Amino acid sequence: MTKIDLSWNELEFDMTRVVFPRRLTKLDLSHNRIRGRVSKSLMDLNQLKDLNLTYNQLCGEIPTGRAMVSHGAECYLHNKCLCGTPLPPCHKASRS
Repeated sequence: MTKIDLSWNELEFDMTRVVFPRRLTKLDLSHNRIRGRVSKSLMDLNQLKDLNLTYNQLCGEIPTGRAMVSHGAECYLHNKCLCGTPLPPCHKASRS
């Protein structure tokens, strides 16, 4: 499988531990109700050229490094509380 387009399907699941096929070139999960963090398995998808995770309920720091550097902020817009490169930095909770 090289292309996955499940946009506009009202899908509801936690993406945190989802593992995607290594030969994936396109992933569009936009306009759903996906929650959790952006899966770290995306860092290993060197052939992934088209990524769209917009309009979901994802939260937390976006994984950085490896294949993630080629995806800009437009891939992550309109989520619950994503942060980190390429979006604004995450604010660490202060410790008492």
